Amino acid sequence: MTPIGGYFELELKNGEYSYHDTPYNFKSGRSALNNLFNYIKPSLVYVPYYTCNALLEPFEQMGIKYQFYEIDKNLEPKELFELGEKEYFLYINYFDLKRDTVAVLSAKYKDRLIVDCTQAFFMKGNNISWFFNSCRKFFGVPDGAYLYIPDGITIGVPEKYNEDYILGHLIKRFNGHPSEGYTDFLENEKLAGIGIEKMSMISRYLLSNVDYLEVIKLRRNNFEYLHSRFNGLNRISIFANTESVPMCYPLLLDKKANKHLLASKGIFIPSFWNDTLYRTIGFHLEKSLTEHLLPLPIDHRYNEANLKNMANNILNILN
Repeated sequence: MTPIGGYFELELKNGEYSYHDTPYNFKSGRSALNNLFNYIKPSLVYVPYYTCNALLEPFEQMGIKYQFYEIDKNLEPKELFELGEKEYFLYINYFDLKRDTVAVLSAKYKDRLIVDCTQAFFMKGNNISWFFNSCRKFFGVPDGAYLYIPDGITIGVPEKYNEDYILGHLIKRFNGHPSEGYTDFLENEKLAGIGIEKMSMISRYLLSNVDYLEVIKLRRNNFEYLHSRFNGLNRISIFANTESVPMCYPLLLDKKANKHLLASKGIFIPSFWNDTLYRTIGFHLEKSLTEHLLPLPIDHRYNEANLKNMANNILNILN
């Protein structure tokens, strides 16, 4: 029964746009991975060391063993393991620049490959391996993730929509106060955890109003502009597959850049991922990536003038 009277809700309409066609949606990438683990029940998963601790939360909660592996300077596995019974290989499509590597790994491991696309929202599944992503790393929504599964498999879907989220950071950013919303952002990140629930209704409605083709065009154009400015300085060999829709422009320098100085100028550059610095000995390349990589924003909020200002500021602090 529809309640009659009282105060008004948000005036949101279910829009005409859609991008992902999988029926499996969850409140977060971790939630999708948790559901996946409930089905496959792995005995061991090989995981890249260059990742955040959030990815490991489903492993810790479910008592699933994992073993770190190294990547090389091209962000590709240094070693491909022969998998034992119930063992899986997890690979991250870093910045959506590693689609060709995903294809090679999928051909080798098939349904034993799990592809983390939390940095590659626009990559869909290939009906062979497992793929999951994250919506809030690409759009102004409080939660959301999609899961693609191999052909011939049916898994359960949650019945309950996620209602455990906050919107304060989105509203404060909308009103032009990104710094004031950061505490809310961190709180919402905790809420978007591993519990197995559907994507919230508010995220579903907001995402249905995104013009995805326009977003794809702007991201690719912005990526190419920054590549034209930084290609000579970048220590990573950048190769974007023609289907790639990059998350950011990964600028790897030979020294640390002063992110605090950039933040004082309204340029907020994240770090991927400080967790790597404190886990264990070794993995020197991954720790160097954490300390020296600048994931430069290229999303659809920005035009060439914005990026020109950011690029000029970065070049100034490097000189």
